[in-house]
Amino acid sequence: MDLSIVIPAYNEADRLPGTLRSIRDFFRGRPESLEVIVVDDGSTDETIQTAKMADPDARIVSHPRNLGKGAAVRSGMLAAQGDQRYLCDADLSTPISDIDHFLVAAKTSDIVIGSRRAAGANVTKAQTWWKSLLGQFGNVFIQLLATPGIKDSQCGFKLFAAHTMPIFELQTIQRWGYDFEILFLARQCGFRVTEIPVTWVNDPRSKVKGLDYFKTFAELFQIRLNDLRGRYKQKTV
Repeated sequence: MDLSIVIPAYNEADRLPGTLRSIRDFFRGRPESLEVIVVDDGSTDETIQTAKMADPDARIVSHPRNLGKGAAVRSGMLAAQGDQRYLCDADLSTPISDIDHFLVAAKTSDIVIGSRRAAGANVTKAQTWWKSLLGQFGNVFIQLLATPGIKDSQCGFKLFAAHTMPIFELQTIQRWGYDFEILFLARQCGFRVTEIPVTWVNDPRSKVKGLDYFKTFAELFQIRLNDLRGRYKQKTV
């Protein structure tokens, strides 16, 4: 399998069908062998039913209850079979056509992460001012404590080579802080990480709430505590 596309989803019955159709339309006629995996994180709406209708060939991985986006990402990545595994948000804020830039960068990197802050990024519709402010403030601490040099650790579009899956086996954070935990672990494991600019159209229906930013700070300190306790060292490659 050449490529897996992993889409974590929680109550995404409205947005997910359009995303799945866009992905299939884009890859129609292309040479890559492709699997699409939707990870339903305990949705209470018709996420699974609408996903099956929009893309009958998609694989559905289901959590019996809501565990968090990080848990959904972990389940999807470890279930995937592709040589390259693309993490994709259900709202498709970065168009699927940008995946070609990720695949080019992957020729010389183990992990490629999309960035709204890298030079050349095209943010056609920004987040609300308070989310942008909290994001910039938080990014200072994220870089200081976990991901030095990475401008945008929390963009939801990332590409992982199959051999980097040990970072998901080590992952402990199940909610929003998973982004910088897996990048912290990538560095610990010696994987090459490349940040590339993406096109971004903010969807105002984002599931991220104001309180989630503060919960994420707590998860950041949990990563440092895990590291000090040696929790990550036993299995790093």
